[in-house]
Amino acid sequence: MPRPKKCRQLSSCVPCSLFKPNGIPAANLSQILLAADEFEALDLGDVQRLSQLEAAAQMGISRQTFGYLLASARQKVATAITQGLVLKLPTPNDKDPI
Repeated sequence: MPRPKKCRQLSSCVPCSLFKPNGIPAANLSQILLAADEFEALDLGDVQRLSQLEAAAQMGISRQTFGYLLASARQKVATAITQGLVLKLPTPNDKDPI
């Protein structure tokens, strides 16, 4: 049985609910869900350019957990872009078990 998830402090606001390739209806494409904590890791690590230690402290998690989240988020974004899939972003209405 996996350990329960530690509460994470999230502050990033998602500007839209999904990204998809042009010209293809979203209903015809497979989706990849980017979790709220993965989105936060991308924002802190790649947009704000914080170190992993600083970003992990801001989220209230360990540096190693932050690294795992960042790697997972990057893999999902890269997969969606290279394979032409829908990247569904977390919204306040989503029930994300963080």
